[in-house]
Amino acid sequence: MKKKLVAMLLLTAMTVTTLAGCGNSGSDSAGNSSAGDDAPAAADADDGDDAEADAAPVEVDADGKVDGLMYAEGLPIVDEGTYSFSIFCDDSSSTGEFYMMDEFKKQTNVDVDLQIFAYENATERMNLDLNSGDYADVIGGWILSDAMILTYGVEQGVFIPLEDIFEKYCPNISAILELPGVREKMTAPDGHIYTIPYVCGDVSVGYSPFINSRWLENVGMEMPTTTEEFEAVLKAFKEQDANGNGDATDEIPFSTDPNNKHLEAMAGYFGMPMDKRGFTVLDNGETAFAATSAKYREFLSWFNSLYEQGLVDQEIFTQDSATWEGKGNRDMYGVSIAYGSSEYAGYVVTSEKSEYDVLPVLNTDNGGIWLRDTPGNSVYRTQAVITDNAEHPEIIARWFDNAFELENGIGCNRGPVGVVVFKEGDGYRAIDTTTLDEETQEKVSWGNLWPQSLPKFVPIGFKYIEDNPLYDEKKAVETTYEPNLTKDVIDTSWIDMDSVEIYSEYATAINDYFTEQQALFISGEKDIDNDAEWQSYVDGFENLGLSEYLEIRKVSTIVE
Repeated sequence: MKKKLVAMLLLTAMTVTTLAGCGNSGSDSAGNSSAGDDAPAAADADDGDDAEADAAPVEVDADGKVDGLMYAEGLPIVDEGTYSFSIFCDDSSSTGEFYMMDEFKKQTNVDVDLQIFAYENATERMNLDLNSGDYADVIGGWILSDAMILTYGVEQGVFIPLEDIFEKYCPNISAILELPGVREKMTAPDGHIYTIPYVCGDVSVGYSPFINSRWLENVGMEMPTTTEEFEAVLKAFKEQDANGNGDATDEIPFSTDPNNKHLEAMAGYFGMPMDKRGFTVLDNGETAFAATSAKYREFLSWFNSLYEQGLVDQEIFTQDSATWEGKGNRDMYGVSIAYGSSEYAGYVVTSEKSEYDVLPVLNTDNGGIWLRDTPGNSVYRTQAVITDNAEHPEIIARWFDNAFELENGIGCNRGPVGVVVFKEGDGYRAIDTTTLDEETQEKVSWGNLWPQSLPKFVPIGFKYIEDNPLYDEKKAVETTYEPNLTKDVIDTSWIDMDSVEIYSEYATAINDYFTEQQALFISGEKDIDNDAEWQSYVDGFENLGLSEYLEIRKVSTIVE
């Protein structure tokens, strides 16, 4: 059994990355997230003088077309049946059909071949495609990373520079790039922009544990505030019929989103909140490496004890999203880490609070703290690239630019204008979708609007007029966590140009090692309380080039 677990851990460690996103289906600005924070590497980008250079004038024929194909302005972008392109992305859609994709076909006359893969399989398939040379015109989603932009963009030219195309043909994207700090974050170390921006107002806390308050009431316990109290609650969940179905053996006290575990974030209960790469941010705002710290080891020892007692889902490192969600839908989880509780609990979000509460930061009287994910807005710079296989990339860029028009952005984020959202004076009113017939409700459900791993945009701070606003669970998380969040966020600057080639190798090896070893210590495959095994783990980072990796990221502190 142990050998089987180790093999599965080693396999999954090579493919797992963290998802992130802007808000949720009931937020003020953007859509949901499956989500976390794919934090890139360190060092300032170049000024991007090439991107600022004056673009060559656009040559337009008598029909208003460029190259006899694309209309330079307005809609449609092309004549019907004259252009198509392919998009490869990860998404959890069960149908692969999206309301706004059909709308954009009507608006632009551009045909899109959407190639969707489940997140668990998308990275492997993308790598196979890139290695074979038979890849899509656009690659997008949470599977991309800074390292890929540097390797396939800066180094190999598979991902093409886009700043000149944006300047010539994309007024919406150009305006987004001029928002404070956006162009600087989007510009790679060689001065080019390789991706379509995904900019939004965002939450300060992405993923966090949610606890079933009905279960708490059923076992006669209060909301825990310390790790000791939390462990006692989990034991009660396991030993009693916490879900009230008459079976005291089907409860799983704790689990987490398989693609966004964020277990290392719980090291914050011991004073060392971390991201999925083992980094933390110190009181002085400095980003530091903490994956070998004594406080992280203390967390691992505590969490391993929970696992050994059967208080943690025994499939936590091997199950897929469907299994996790299926258990949650059957009311088997007392606590789970997620972007929102509805992601695994299977309830429909309404204006009323559900039976789930945010688990507060534990041990706050003894240094407990949580990592701040964003300062309130986010620039996701690795959401969509155009590859060198694309003919007429300017058409693709214009297609995305049209998706960023206000009412199209509303459609991708909340629902189509005229169906779910209605223009009212200077604003937009969002209706209660439960008033629609079942077929329409399904078509305009959030996951069926738009591939939510692709870029979208509504102005930061945009608010809908609502008669019955949905309960804002993320706001409840932020309110609860704000007093106990780090002051700053982890640095996400680009690396220096002369380090591009080697950085990806270090980052992949060290990130995979951190993820793999965490699973082995928690599951008991390795003894976290054995000093020799811990030292071997610490030495393993150096053997993989940790010192060089941190130097490239301009991180000078390793927390002891």
